[in-house]
Amino acid sequence: MIERFDAPEWVQDAVFYQIFPERFANGDPGNDPAWVLPWGTPPTPLTFMGGDLQGILDHLPYLHELGINAIYTTPIFAARPTISMTPAITSRSIQPLATWSCSSAW
Repeated sequence: MIERFDAPEWVQDAVFYQIFPERFANGDPGNDPAWVLPWGTPPTPLTFMGGDLQGILDHLPYLHELGINAIYTTPIFAARPTISMTPAITSRSIQPLATWSCSSAW
């Protein structure tokens, strides 16, 4: 049996924008581990660009100008070290970039 789900009122007029934080914007290069490549380097499944939550915060005015009023991020919770940050091991903490490792991702 499928139960009916009533979406919250605020969703009715929401304009969502999905963000993959690691590739969206590097707002704080000071927290980048040594293996992070310079921004603008062509990405591959094994490289990290250093995108972070500060990068999202820095671009909120731009997203607002586009009419975005809801953001969905790909996983950012503590997880085993992969580029996609899945599967999450907890939803109570955000994965620190310094614990990501390209070598253990594959």
